[in-house]
Amino acid sequence: MKTDDKGKGYYGRYRRRGSSRRKGWRAYVPPLLAVVVVLAVGLYFVQMSDREPARAPSLASADAPGKPIERTAALPPLNLPADDAPHASGMEWWYYNGILDAKTGNRYAFHVAVFVANGLVKHTVMHVALTDLQTGRRFSGQSRTGGLPSKSTASGFDFRQDGWQVAADGSAHVVQAEFEGVSLALKLNDAGPVVAHKAADSATPGLLDFGKSGISYYYSRPRMAAQGEIQVAGRQIPVSGDVWFDHQWGDFDVLSFGWNWFALHLADGSDVMLYDLFDSDGHKVLTSGTVSTAAKGAVPLKAGEIELTPIGRWTSPDTKINYVVEWKVKLPSGTYDIKPFVENSEFDAHQTTANIYWEGPVKVTGSFEGQGFMELSGYDRLSTAPGRK
Repeated sequence: MKTDDKGKGYYGRYRRRGSSRRKGWRAYVPPLLAVVVVLAVGLYFVQMSDREPARAPSLASADAPGKPIERTAALPPLNLPADDAPHASGMEWWYYNGILDAKTGNRYAFHVAVFVANGLVKHTVMHVALTDLQTGRRFSGQSRTGGLPSKSTASGFDFRQDGWQVAADGSAHVVQAEFEGVSLALKLNDAGPVVAHKAADSATPGLLDFGKSGISYYYSRPRMAAQGEIQVAGRQIPVSGDVWFDHQWGDFDVLSFGWNWFALHLADGSDVMLYDLFDSDGHKVLTSGTVSTAAKGAVPLKAGEIELTPIGRWTSPDTKINYVVEWKVKLPSGTYDIKPFVENSEFDAHQTTANIYWEGPVKVTGSFEGQGFMELSGYDRLSTAPGRK
């Protein structure tokens, strides 16, 4: 809806009272539309929560007739680069995070995510945050729209929304956004192998079975080489660094569990992805992950090979949500302490996805040093933080 800054047209001071009433009514339209969109997405999640999530049919094992095998085997296998593109699943997201270095020695952390929910309406959301690691100052932005604002590509995606762009053609990606007076513009390329996550005893790479919550496709490009620039305080700053990329989709219920998620680059060259799912009461549901090395490739971790111990918590002064932001992690490769660069890395997404989560860069010390990102989701639906039970 357009307006006239000089007070003419429908909003002119020379209009009669009837026009003034129409002006007052129209002023409520944008927020009402926002509420409708958020409610539509919320209704989608409620529908997913109230029904049994989609399940793959059981198959009989050829080696042991009559014995059911994993549900993921009934689904089409991961197929890249075709699966880089959007799917018709209930939920899907493309996600980037990284710590960027400037030639001055300054460092900046960012994350960008595109979410697509297929419910009563198709709904696309973009989230972005940039943290100045020198000052601890954090900038964030979010955008939403109905439909799918992506150009059709043979082997990728091209989301363009409110002047932002998140695009990929094979292993070449572009991320651009302006928000809160800062900007981010990166070109990324991946020369390494894609990591297709799976359970340790699974024969279907790229697929994870969350039990009654559904099944998800999931792969990563752990170390995309990024070059570009950011703008902070009116200064253009060339930056570079390793960026983690995730793509996940499926008919799974995101309200039936929360998670602690870690994406870590270690000094020995290995890349570690860990996820720790918990239910609405804070009880552990599933812990798994993947360690990727040049020598062995992607090796899935068993639940017994991962020990996550909460060490320190932080309570948001804005939302009063209590997050576990410091962890001790024990893996077959060693023991690691994980701490945030900036404790206040909460992202309030009520405007777009009606939830709140913690997303920020972390430091790794212990058997090997390193850095990475941590995501804490679902804490806004809990009265007790995970790790207390």
